[in-house]
Amino acid sequence: MASIGEVLIGVDPHPKSHTACAVDQEGRELGRMDVGSGVDGARQLLEWARDYEPRRWAIEGPGNAWARPLVTTLLGAGEAIVAISPAMTAEYRKRRWRGKDDRIDAANAARALKANPDLPRYSPPDYERALKELTRTYQRVSQQLTATRMALRLLEAPEARQALLKVEDALKAARTQLKTTLARTVQPLAGPLLARRGVGPVVAAMVLAETGSISRFRSRDAFASFAGCAPVRWASGAHECVRVNPGGSRRLNWAVHIIVLGRLRLEARTREYRDRKLNEGKTQREVIRALKTYVCRELYWILKSLDPHPSTA
Repeated sequence: MASIGEVLIGVDPHPKSHTACAVDQEGRELGRMDVGSGVDGARQLLEWARDYEPRRWAIEGPGNAWARPLVTTLLGAGEAIVAISPAMTAEYRKRRWRGKDDRIDAANAARALKANPDLPRYSPPDYERALKELTRTYQRVSQQLTATRMALRLLEAPEARQALLKVEDALKAARTQLKTTLARTVQPLAGPLLARRGVGPVVAAMVLAETGSISRFRSRDAFASFAGCAPVRWASGAHECVRVNPGGSRRLNWAVHIIVLGRLRLEARTREYRDRKLNEGKTQREVIRALKTYVCRELYWILKSLDPHPSTA
């Protein structure tokens, strides 16, 4: 095959099947393949992709359980994988108004990587999968607990209240147990991270789980951009400003947001910065955005110091 530059292979993984779409540097579709979600399907996909050199894989949600056989096979073969968040493919689809199916999502994953060529290579550390499952389950339980408490406010029938009170007790116990497990898991991995103000076991675990290997980020600014905490310039005619970044990892963004709120509550220096910026005419939203950028930079250097295997990949 004649050289056509780097080929980007987008993959939309599902529990029973995966759809892959190869796209060239002009965004044109070169080929497509559907395979089963197991190891055999992953090997078929790898063999099909050998026609495209050089190549990178843009996989939507590579941390999902059903994508694991594919990701493991590709990493074992030395393939370059980039994680594409569902939010990125959704934004791309929304701009193009092309509908939604597996082929479109696979192609959009590749085009999202084309539009963001500096996205870091996916290289998950050993603890990533377990921490993702724990933190995401903790968030899910917390959301269910909040919903249960809100429902209790509206109930008057004793039998209905009694039923939901039992649910509330079970959810509180589950959340406490998960938090204890997270603290026990994170302490040996990131003691210096836990020592920072505003960083508890849940937030520390979320940072570790959603960051993966910090060595995949070329700079602190790349890390802040990945977290959706880097400033985004907006300009139209004579009007220009910096806006909040709606992209990036929303879970990592949540963790950074919690750190900022904690420091505003506990740290006089952070409150003084907020008050000074408000007096300069900044809005509360702008101040929070700036603080999140600073926290991201701080987290980057802490995580760099904890990385036992620095890499330039």
